[in-house]
Amino acid sequence: MFRRIYHLSLKELIQTLRDRRSVGLLLIAPLFQLLIFGYVATTDLKRSSLVVCDYSSTPQSREFVRAFTSSGYFEDDYYVRSENEIDNYLDRGKAVAAMVIPGDFAACLEKGKPVSVGFILDGANSNRATILSGYIEFITSDYSSKIAKQVLSRAGREMRPLINIEPRVWFNPELKSVNYMVPGVMGMLTMILLMNITSLCIVREREVGTAEQLVVTPIKPIELIIGKTIPAAFAGFLVTTLVLVFGLVWFNIDFAGSVWLLYLFAAFFMFCAISMGLMISTYSQTGDQAIWASMFFMVPNMLLSGFIFPINNMPKIVQYITYCLPMRYYLKIIRGIFLQGAGFIQLWPQAAALFGWGVLVAVFAALRLRRHLI
Repeated sequence: MFRRIYHLSLKELIQTLRDRRSVGLLLIAPLFQLLIFGYVATTDLKRSSLVVCDYSSTPQSREFVRAFTSSGYFEDDYYVRSENEIDNYLDRGKAVAAMVIPGDFAACLEKGKPVSVGFILDGANSNRATILSGYIEFITSDYSSKIAKQVLSRAGREMRPLINIEPRVWFNPELKSVNYMVPGVMGMLTMILLMNITSLCIVREREVGTAEQLVVTPIKPIELIIGKTIPAAFAGFLVTTLVLVFGLVWFNIDFAGSVWLLYLFAAFFMFCAISMGLMISTYSQTGDQAIWASMFFMVPNMLLSGFIFPINNMPKIVQYITYCLPMRYYLKIIRGIFLQGAGFIQLWPQAAALFGWGVLVAVFAALRLRRHLI
């Protein structure tokens, strides 16, 4: 049995290495996609264009504008004399936010009176507008607190808030989205690569005419699956290593957990991806069919697993559907290991779900393999 599996795995490995496109897919594609997701797929908004309409034109109003530009979130790219000119910049997409400072801004601050500053946001991108709104509230609150302290200090009084907020952010203190995205990219790339490789392995046997030879050879379906799985698993571990090293060195992401635990649970996820790819190959007659079937399965795993959108924000029925997706469990594992330093005790339920999912699909694929090999 082991001898047959060895020779079958060796054949698969040689075929993969002979295909230059496969080698490029293994080495270049993961790093290229990691760069794209690391720099592009981020929720951090910096240097957003801001239109300023300053009716006050005083040192106080200019200091208020500097509070926004010095934060790094906004740039005062445009100044207008009237708020009627703001629409021109927002309509053309030159700016995403506008600030209207009233003429009595400085006078109100000097007297310690409240003053209203108008902000206009481009809501075409609701997610961006929500994030910018949070930035505006934080910067304004910080500046307002500083001014209030100055006014009370001149009056010989001290500002003593009744509630002192001391926020402490665990696991990702700098709130860098790249620390959250790169572990997710690792899972996504692993699934895409392994499903594409394994979904094409049986189809390739049919297309080159060697499927008949497999039927007459004394190889059991489970041996054939194991033989096809081993080379793909090596490819998966290679991608995991490339993404891990590149993420740690290039993006300087945090890693708080155990590398060996990451590889152990990565093997469970690879087992799921490979099993699903093999099952797809038993249904597909051509390579195009296998690719399209793989995409049909991968898209829900990327959109509904929590990779980009929080599962808690999804409708209840969709949240229940996510329990059928292996990517959901793997994202919980790798983000827990990367950011939280979670151990086996915390993550074994997700690992057990992955293993059970993989076994179920692998058995189903093995039952179909012999009957649908040709």
